[in-house]
Amino acid sequence: MTNWHGDAGAAASLAAALLAPVFVVLSFAAFQAAMWSHAKTEARVVARDTAGLVARTGITAGDAEASAAAVLRSDTDLRDVAVVVRNQGGIVIVDVSGEAPGIIRGTSSRVSVRAALPLEERTP
Repeated sequence: MTNWHGDAGAAASLAAALLAPVFVVLSFAAFQAAMWSHAKTEARVVARDTAGLVARTGITAGDAEASAAAVLRSDTDLRDVAVVVRNQGGIVIVDVSGEAPGIIRGTSSRVSVRAALPLEERTP
């Protein structure tokens, strides 16, 4: 009589040992994608808020750029942050870009977002 239970246990152990690295790689990839998505969301929120400030309150483009860049540098993980605010034909356009960090060195990703809002006119 053959002992099949021992062979089944060995096969299960071998399958688990072979699949463990695949699971680890997939877990790291999912976590990395979540980090990049979060960084892009943070940049998008700051770009939209900055566009709203310029469009509604009349703050100067230079002040808005400096404020947005300071917020991104202090409150987010983005590096090499660049913020450009411009008024083009009555539309305030804010471009935000930066480097989103990666889990492993060399896996960072460039993040770039744009927000645009119409310039609100003030009537006396």
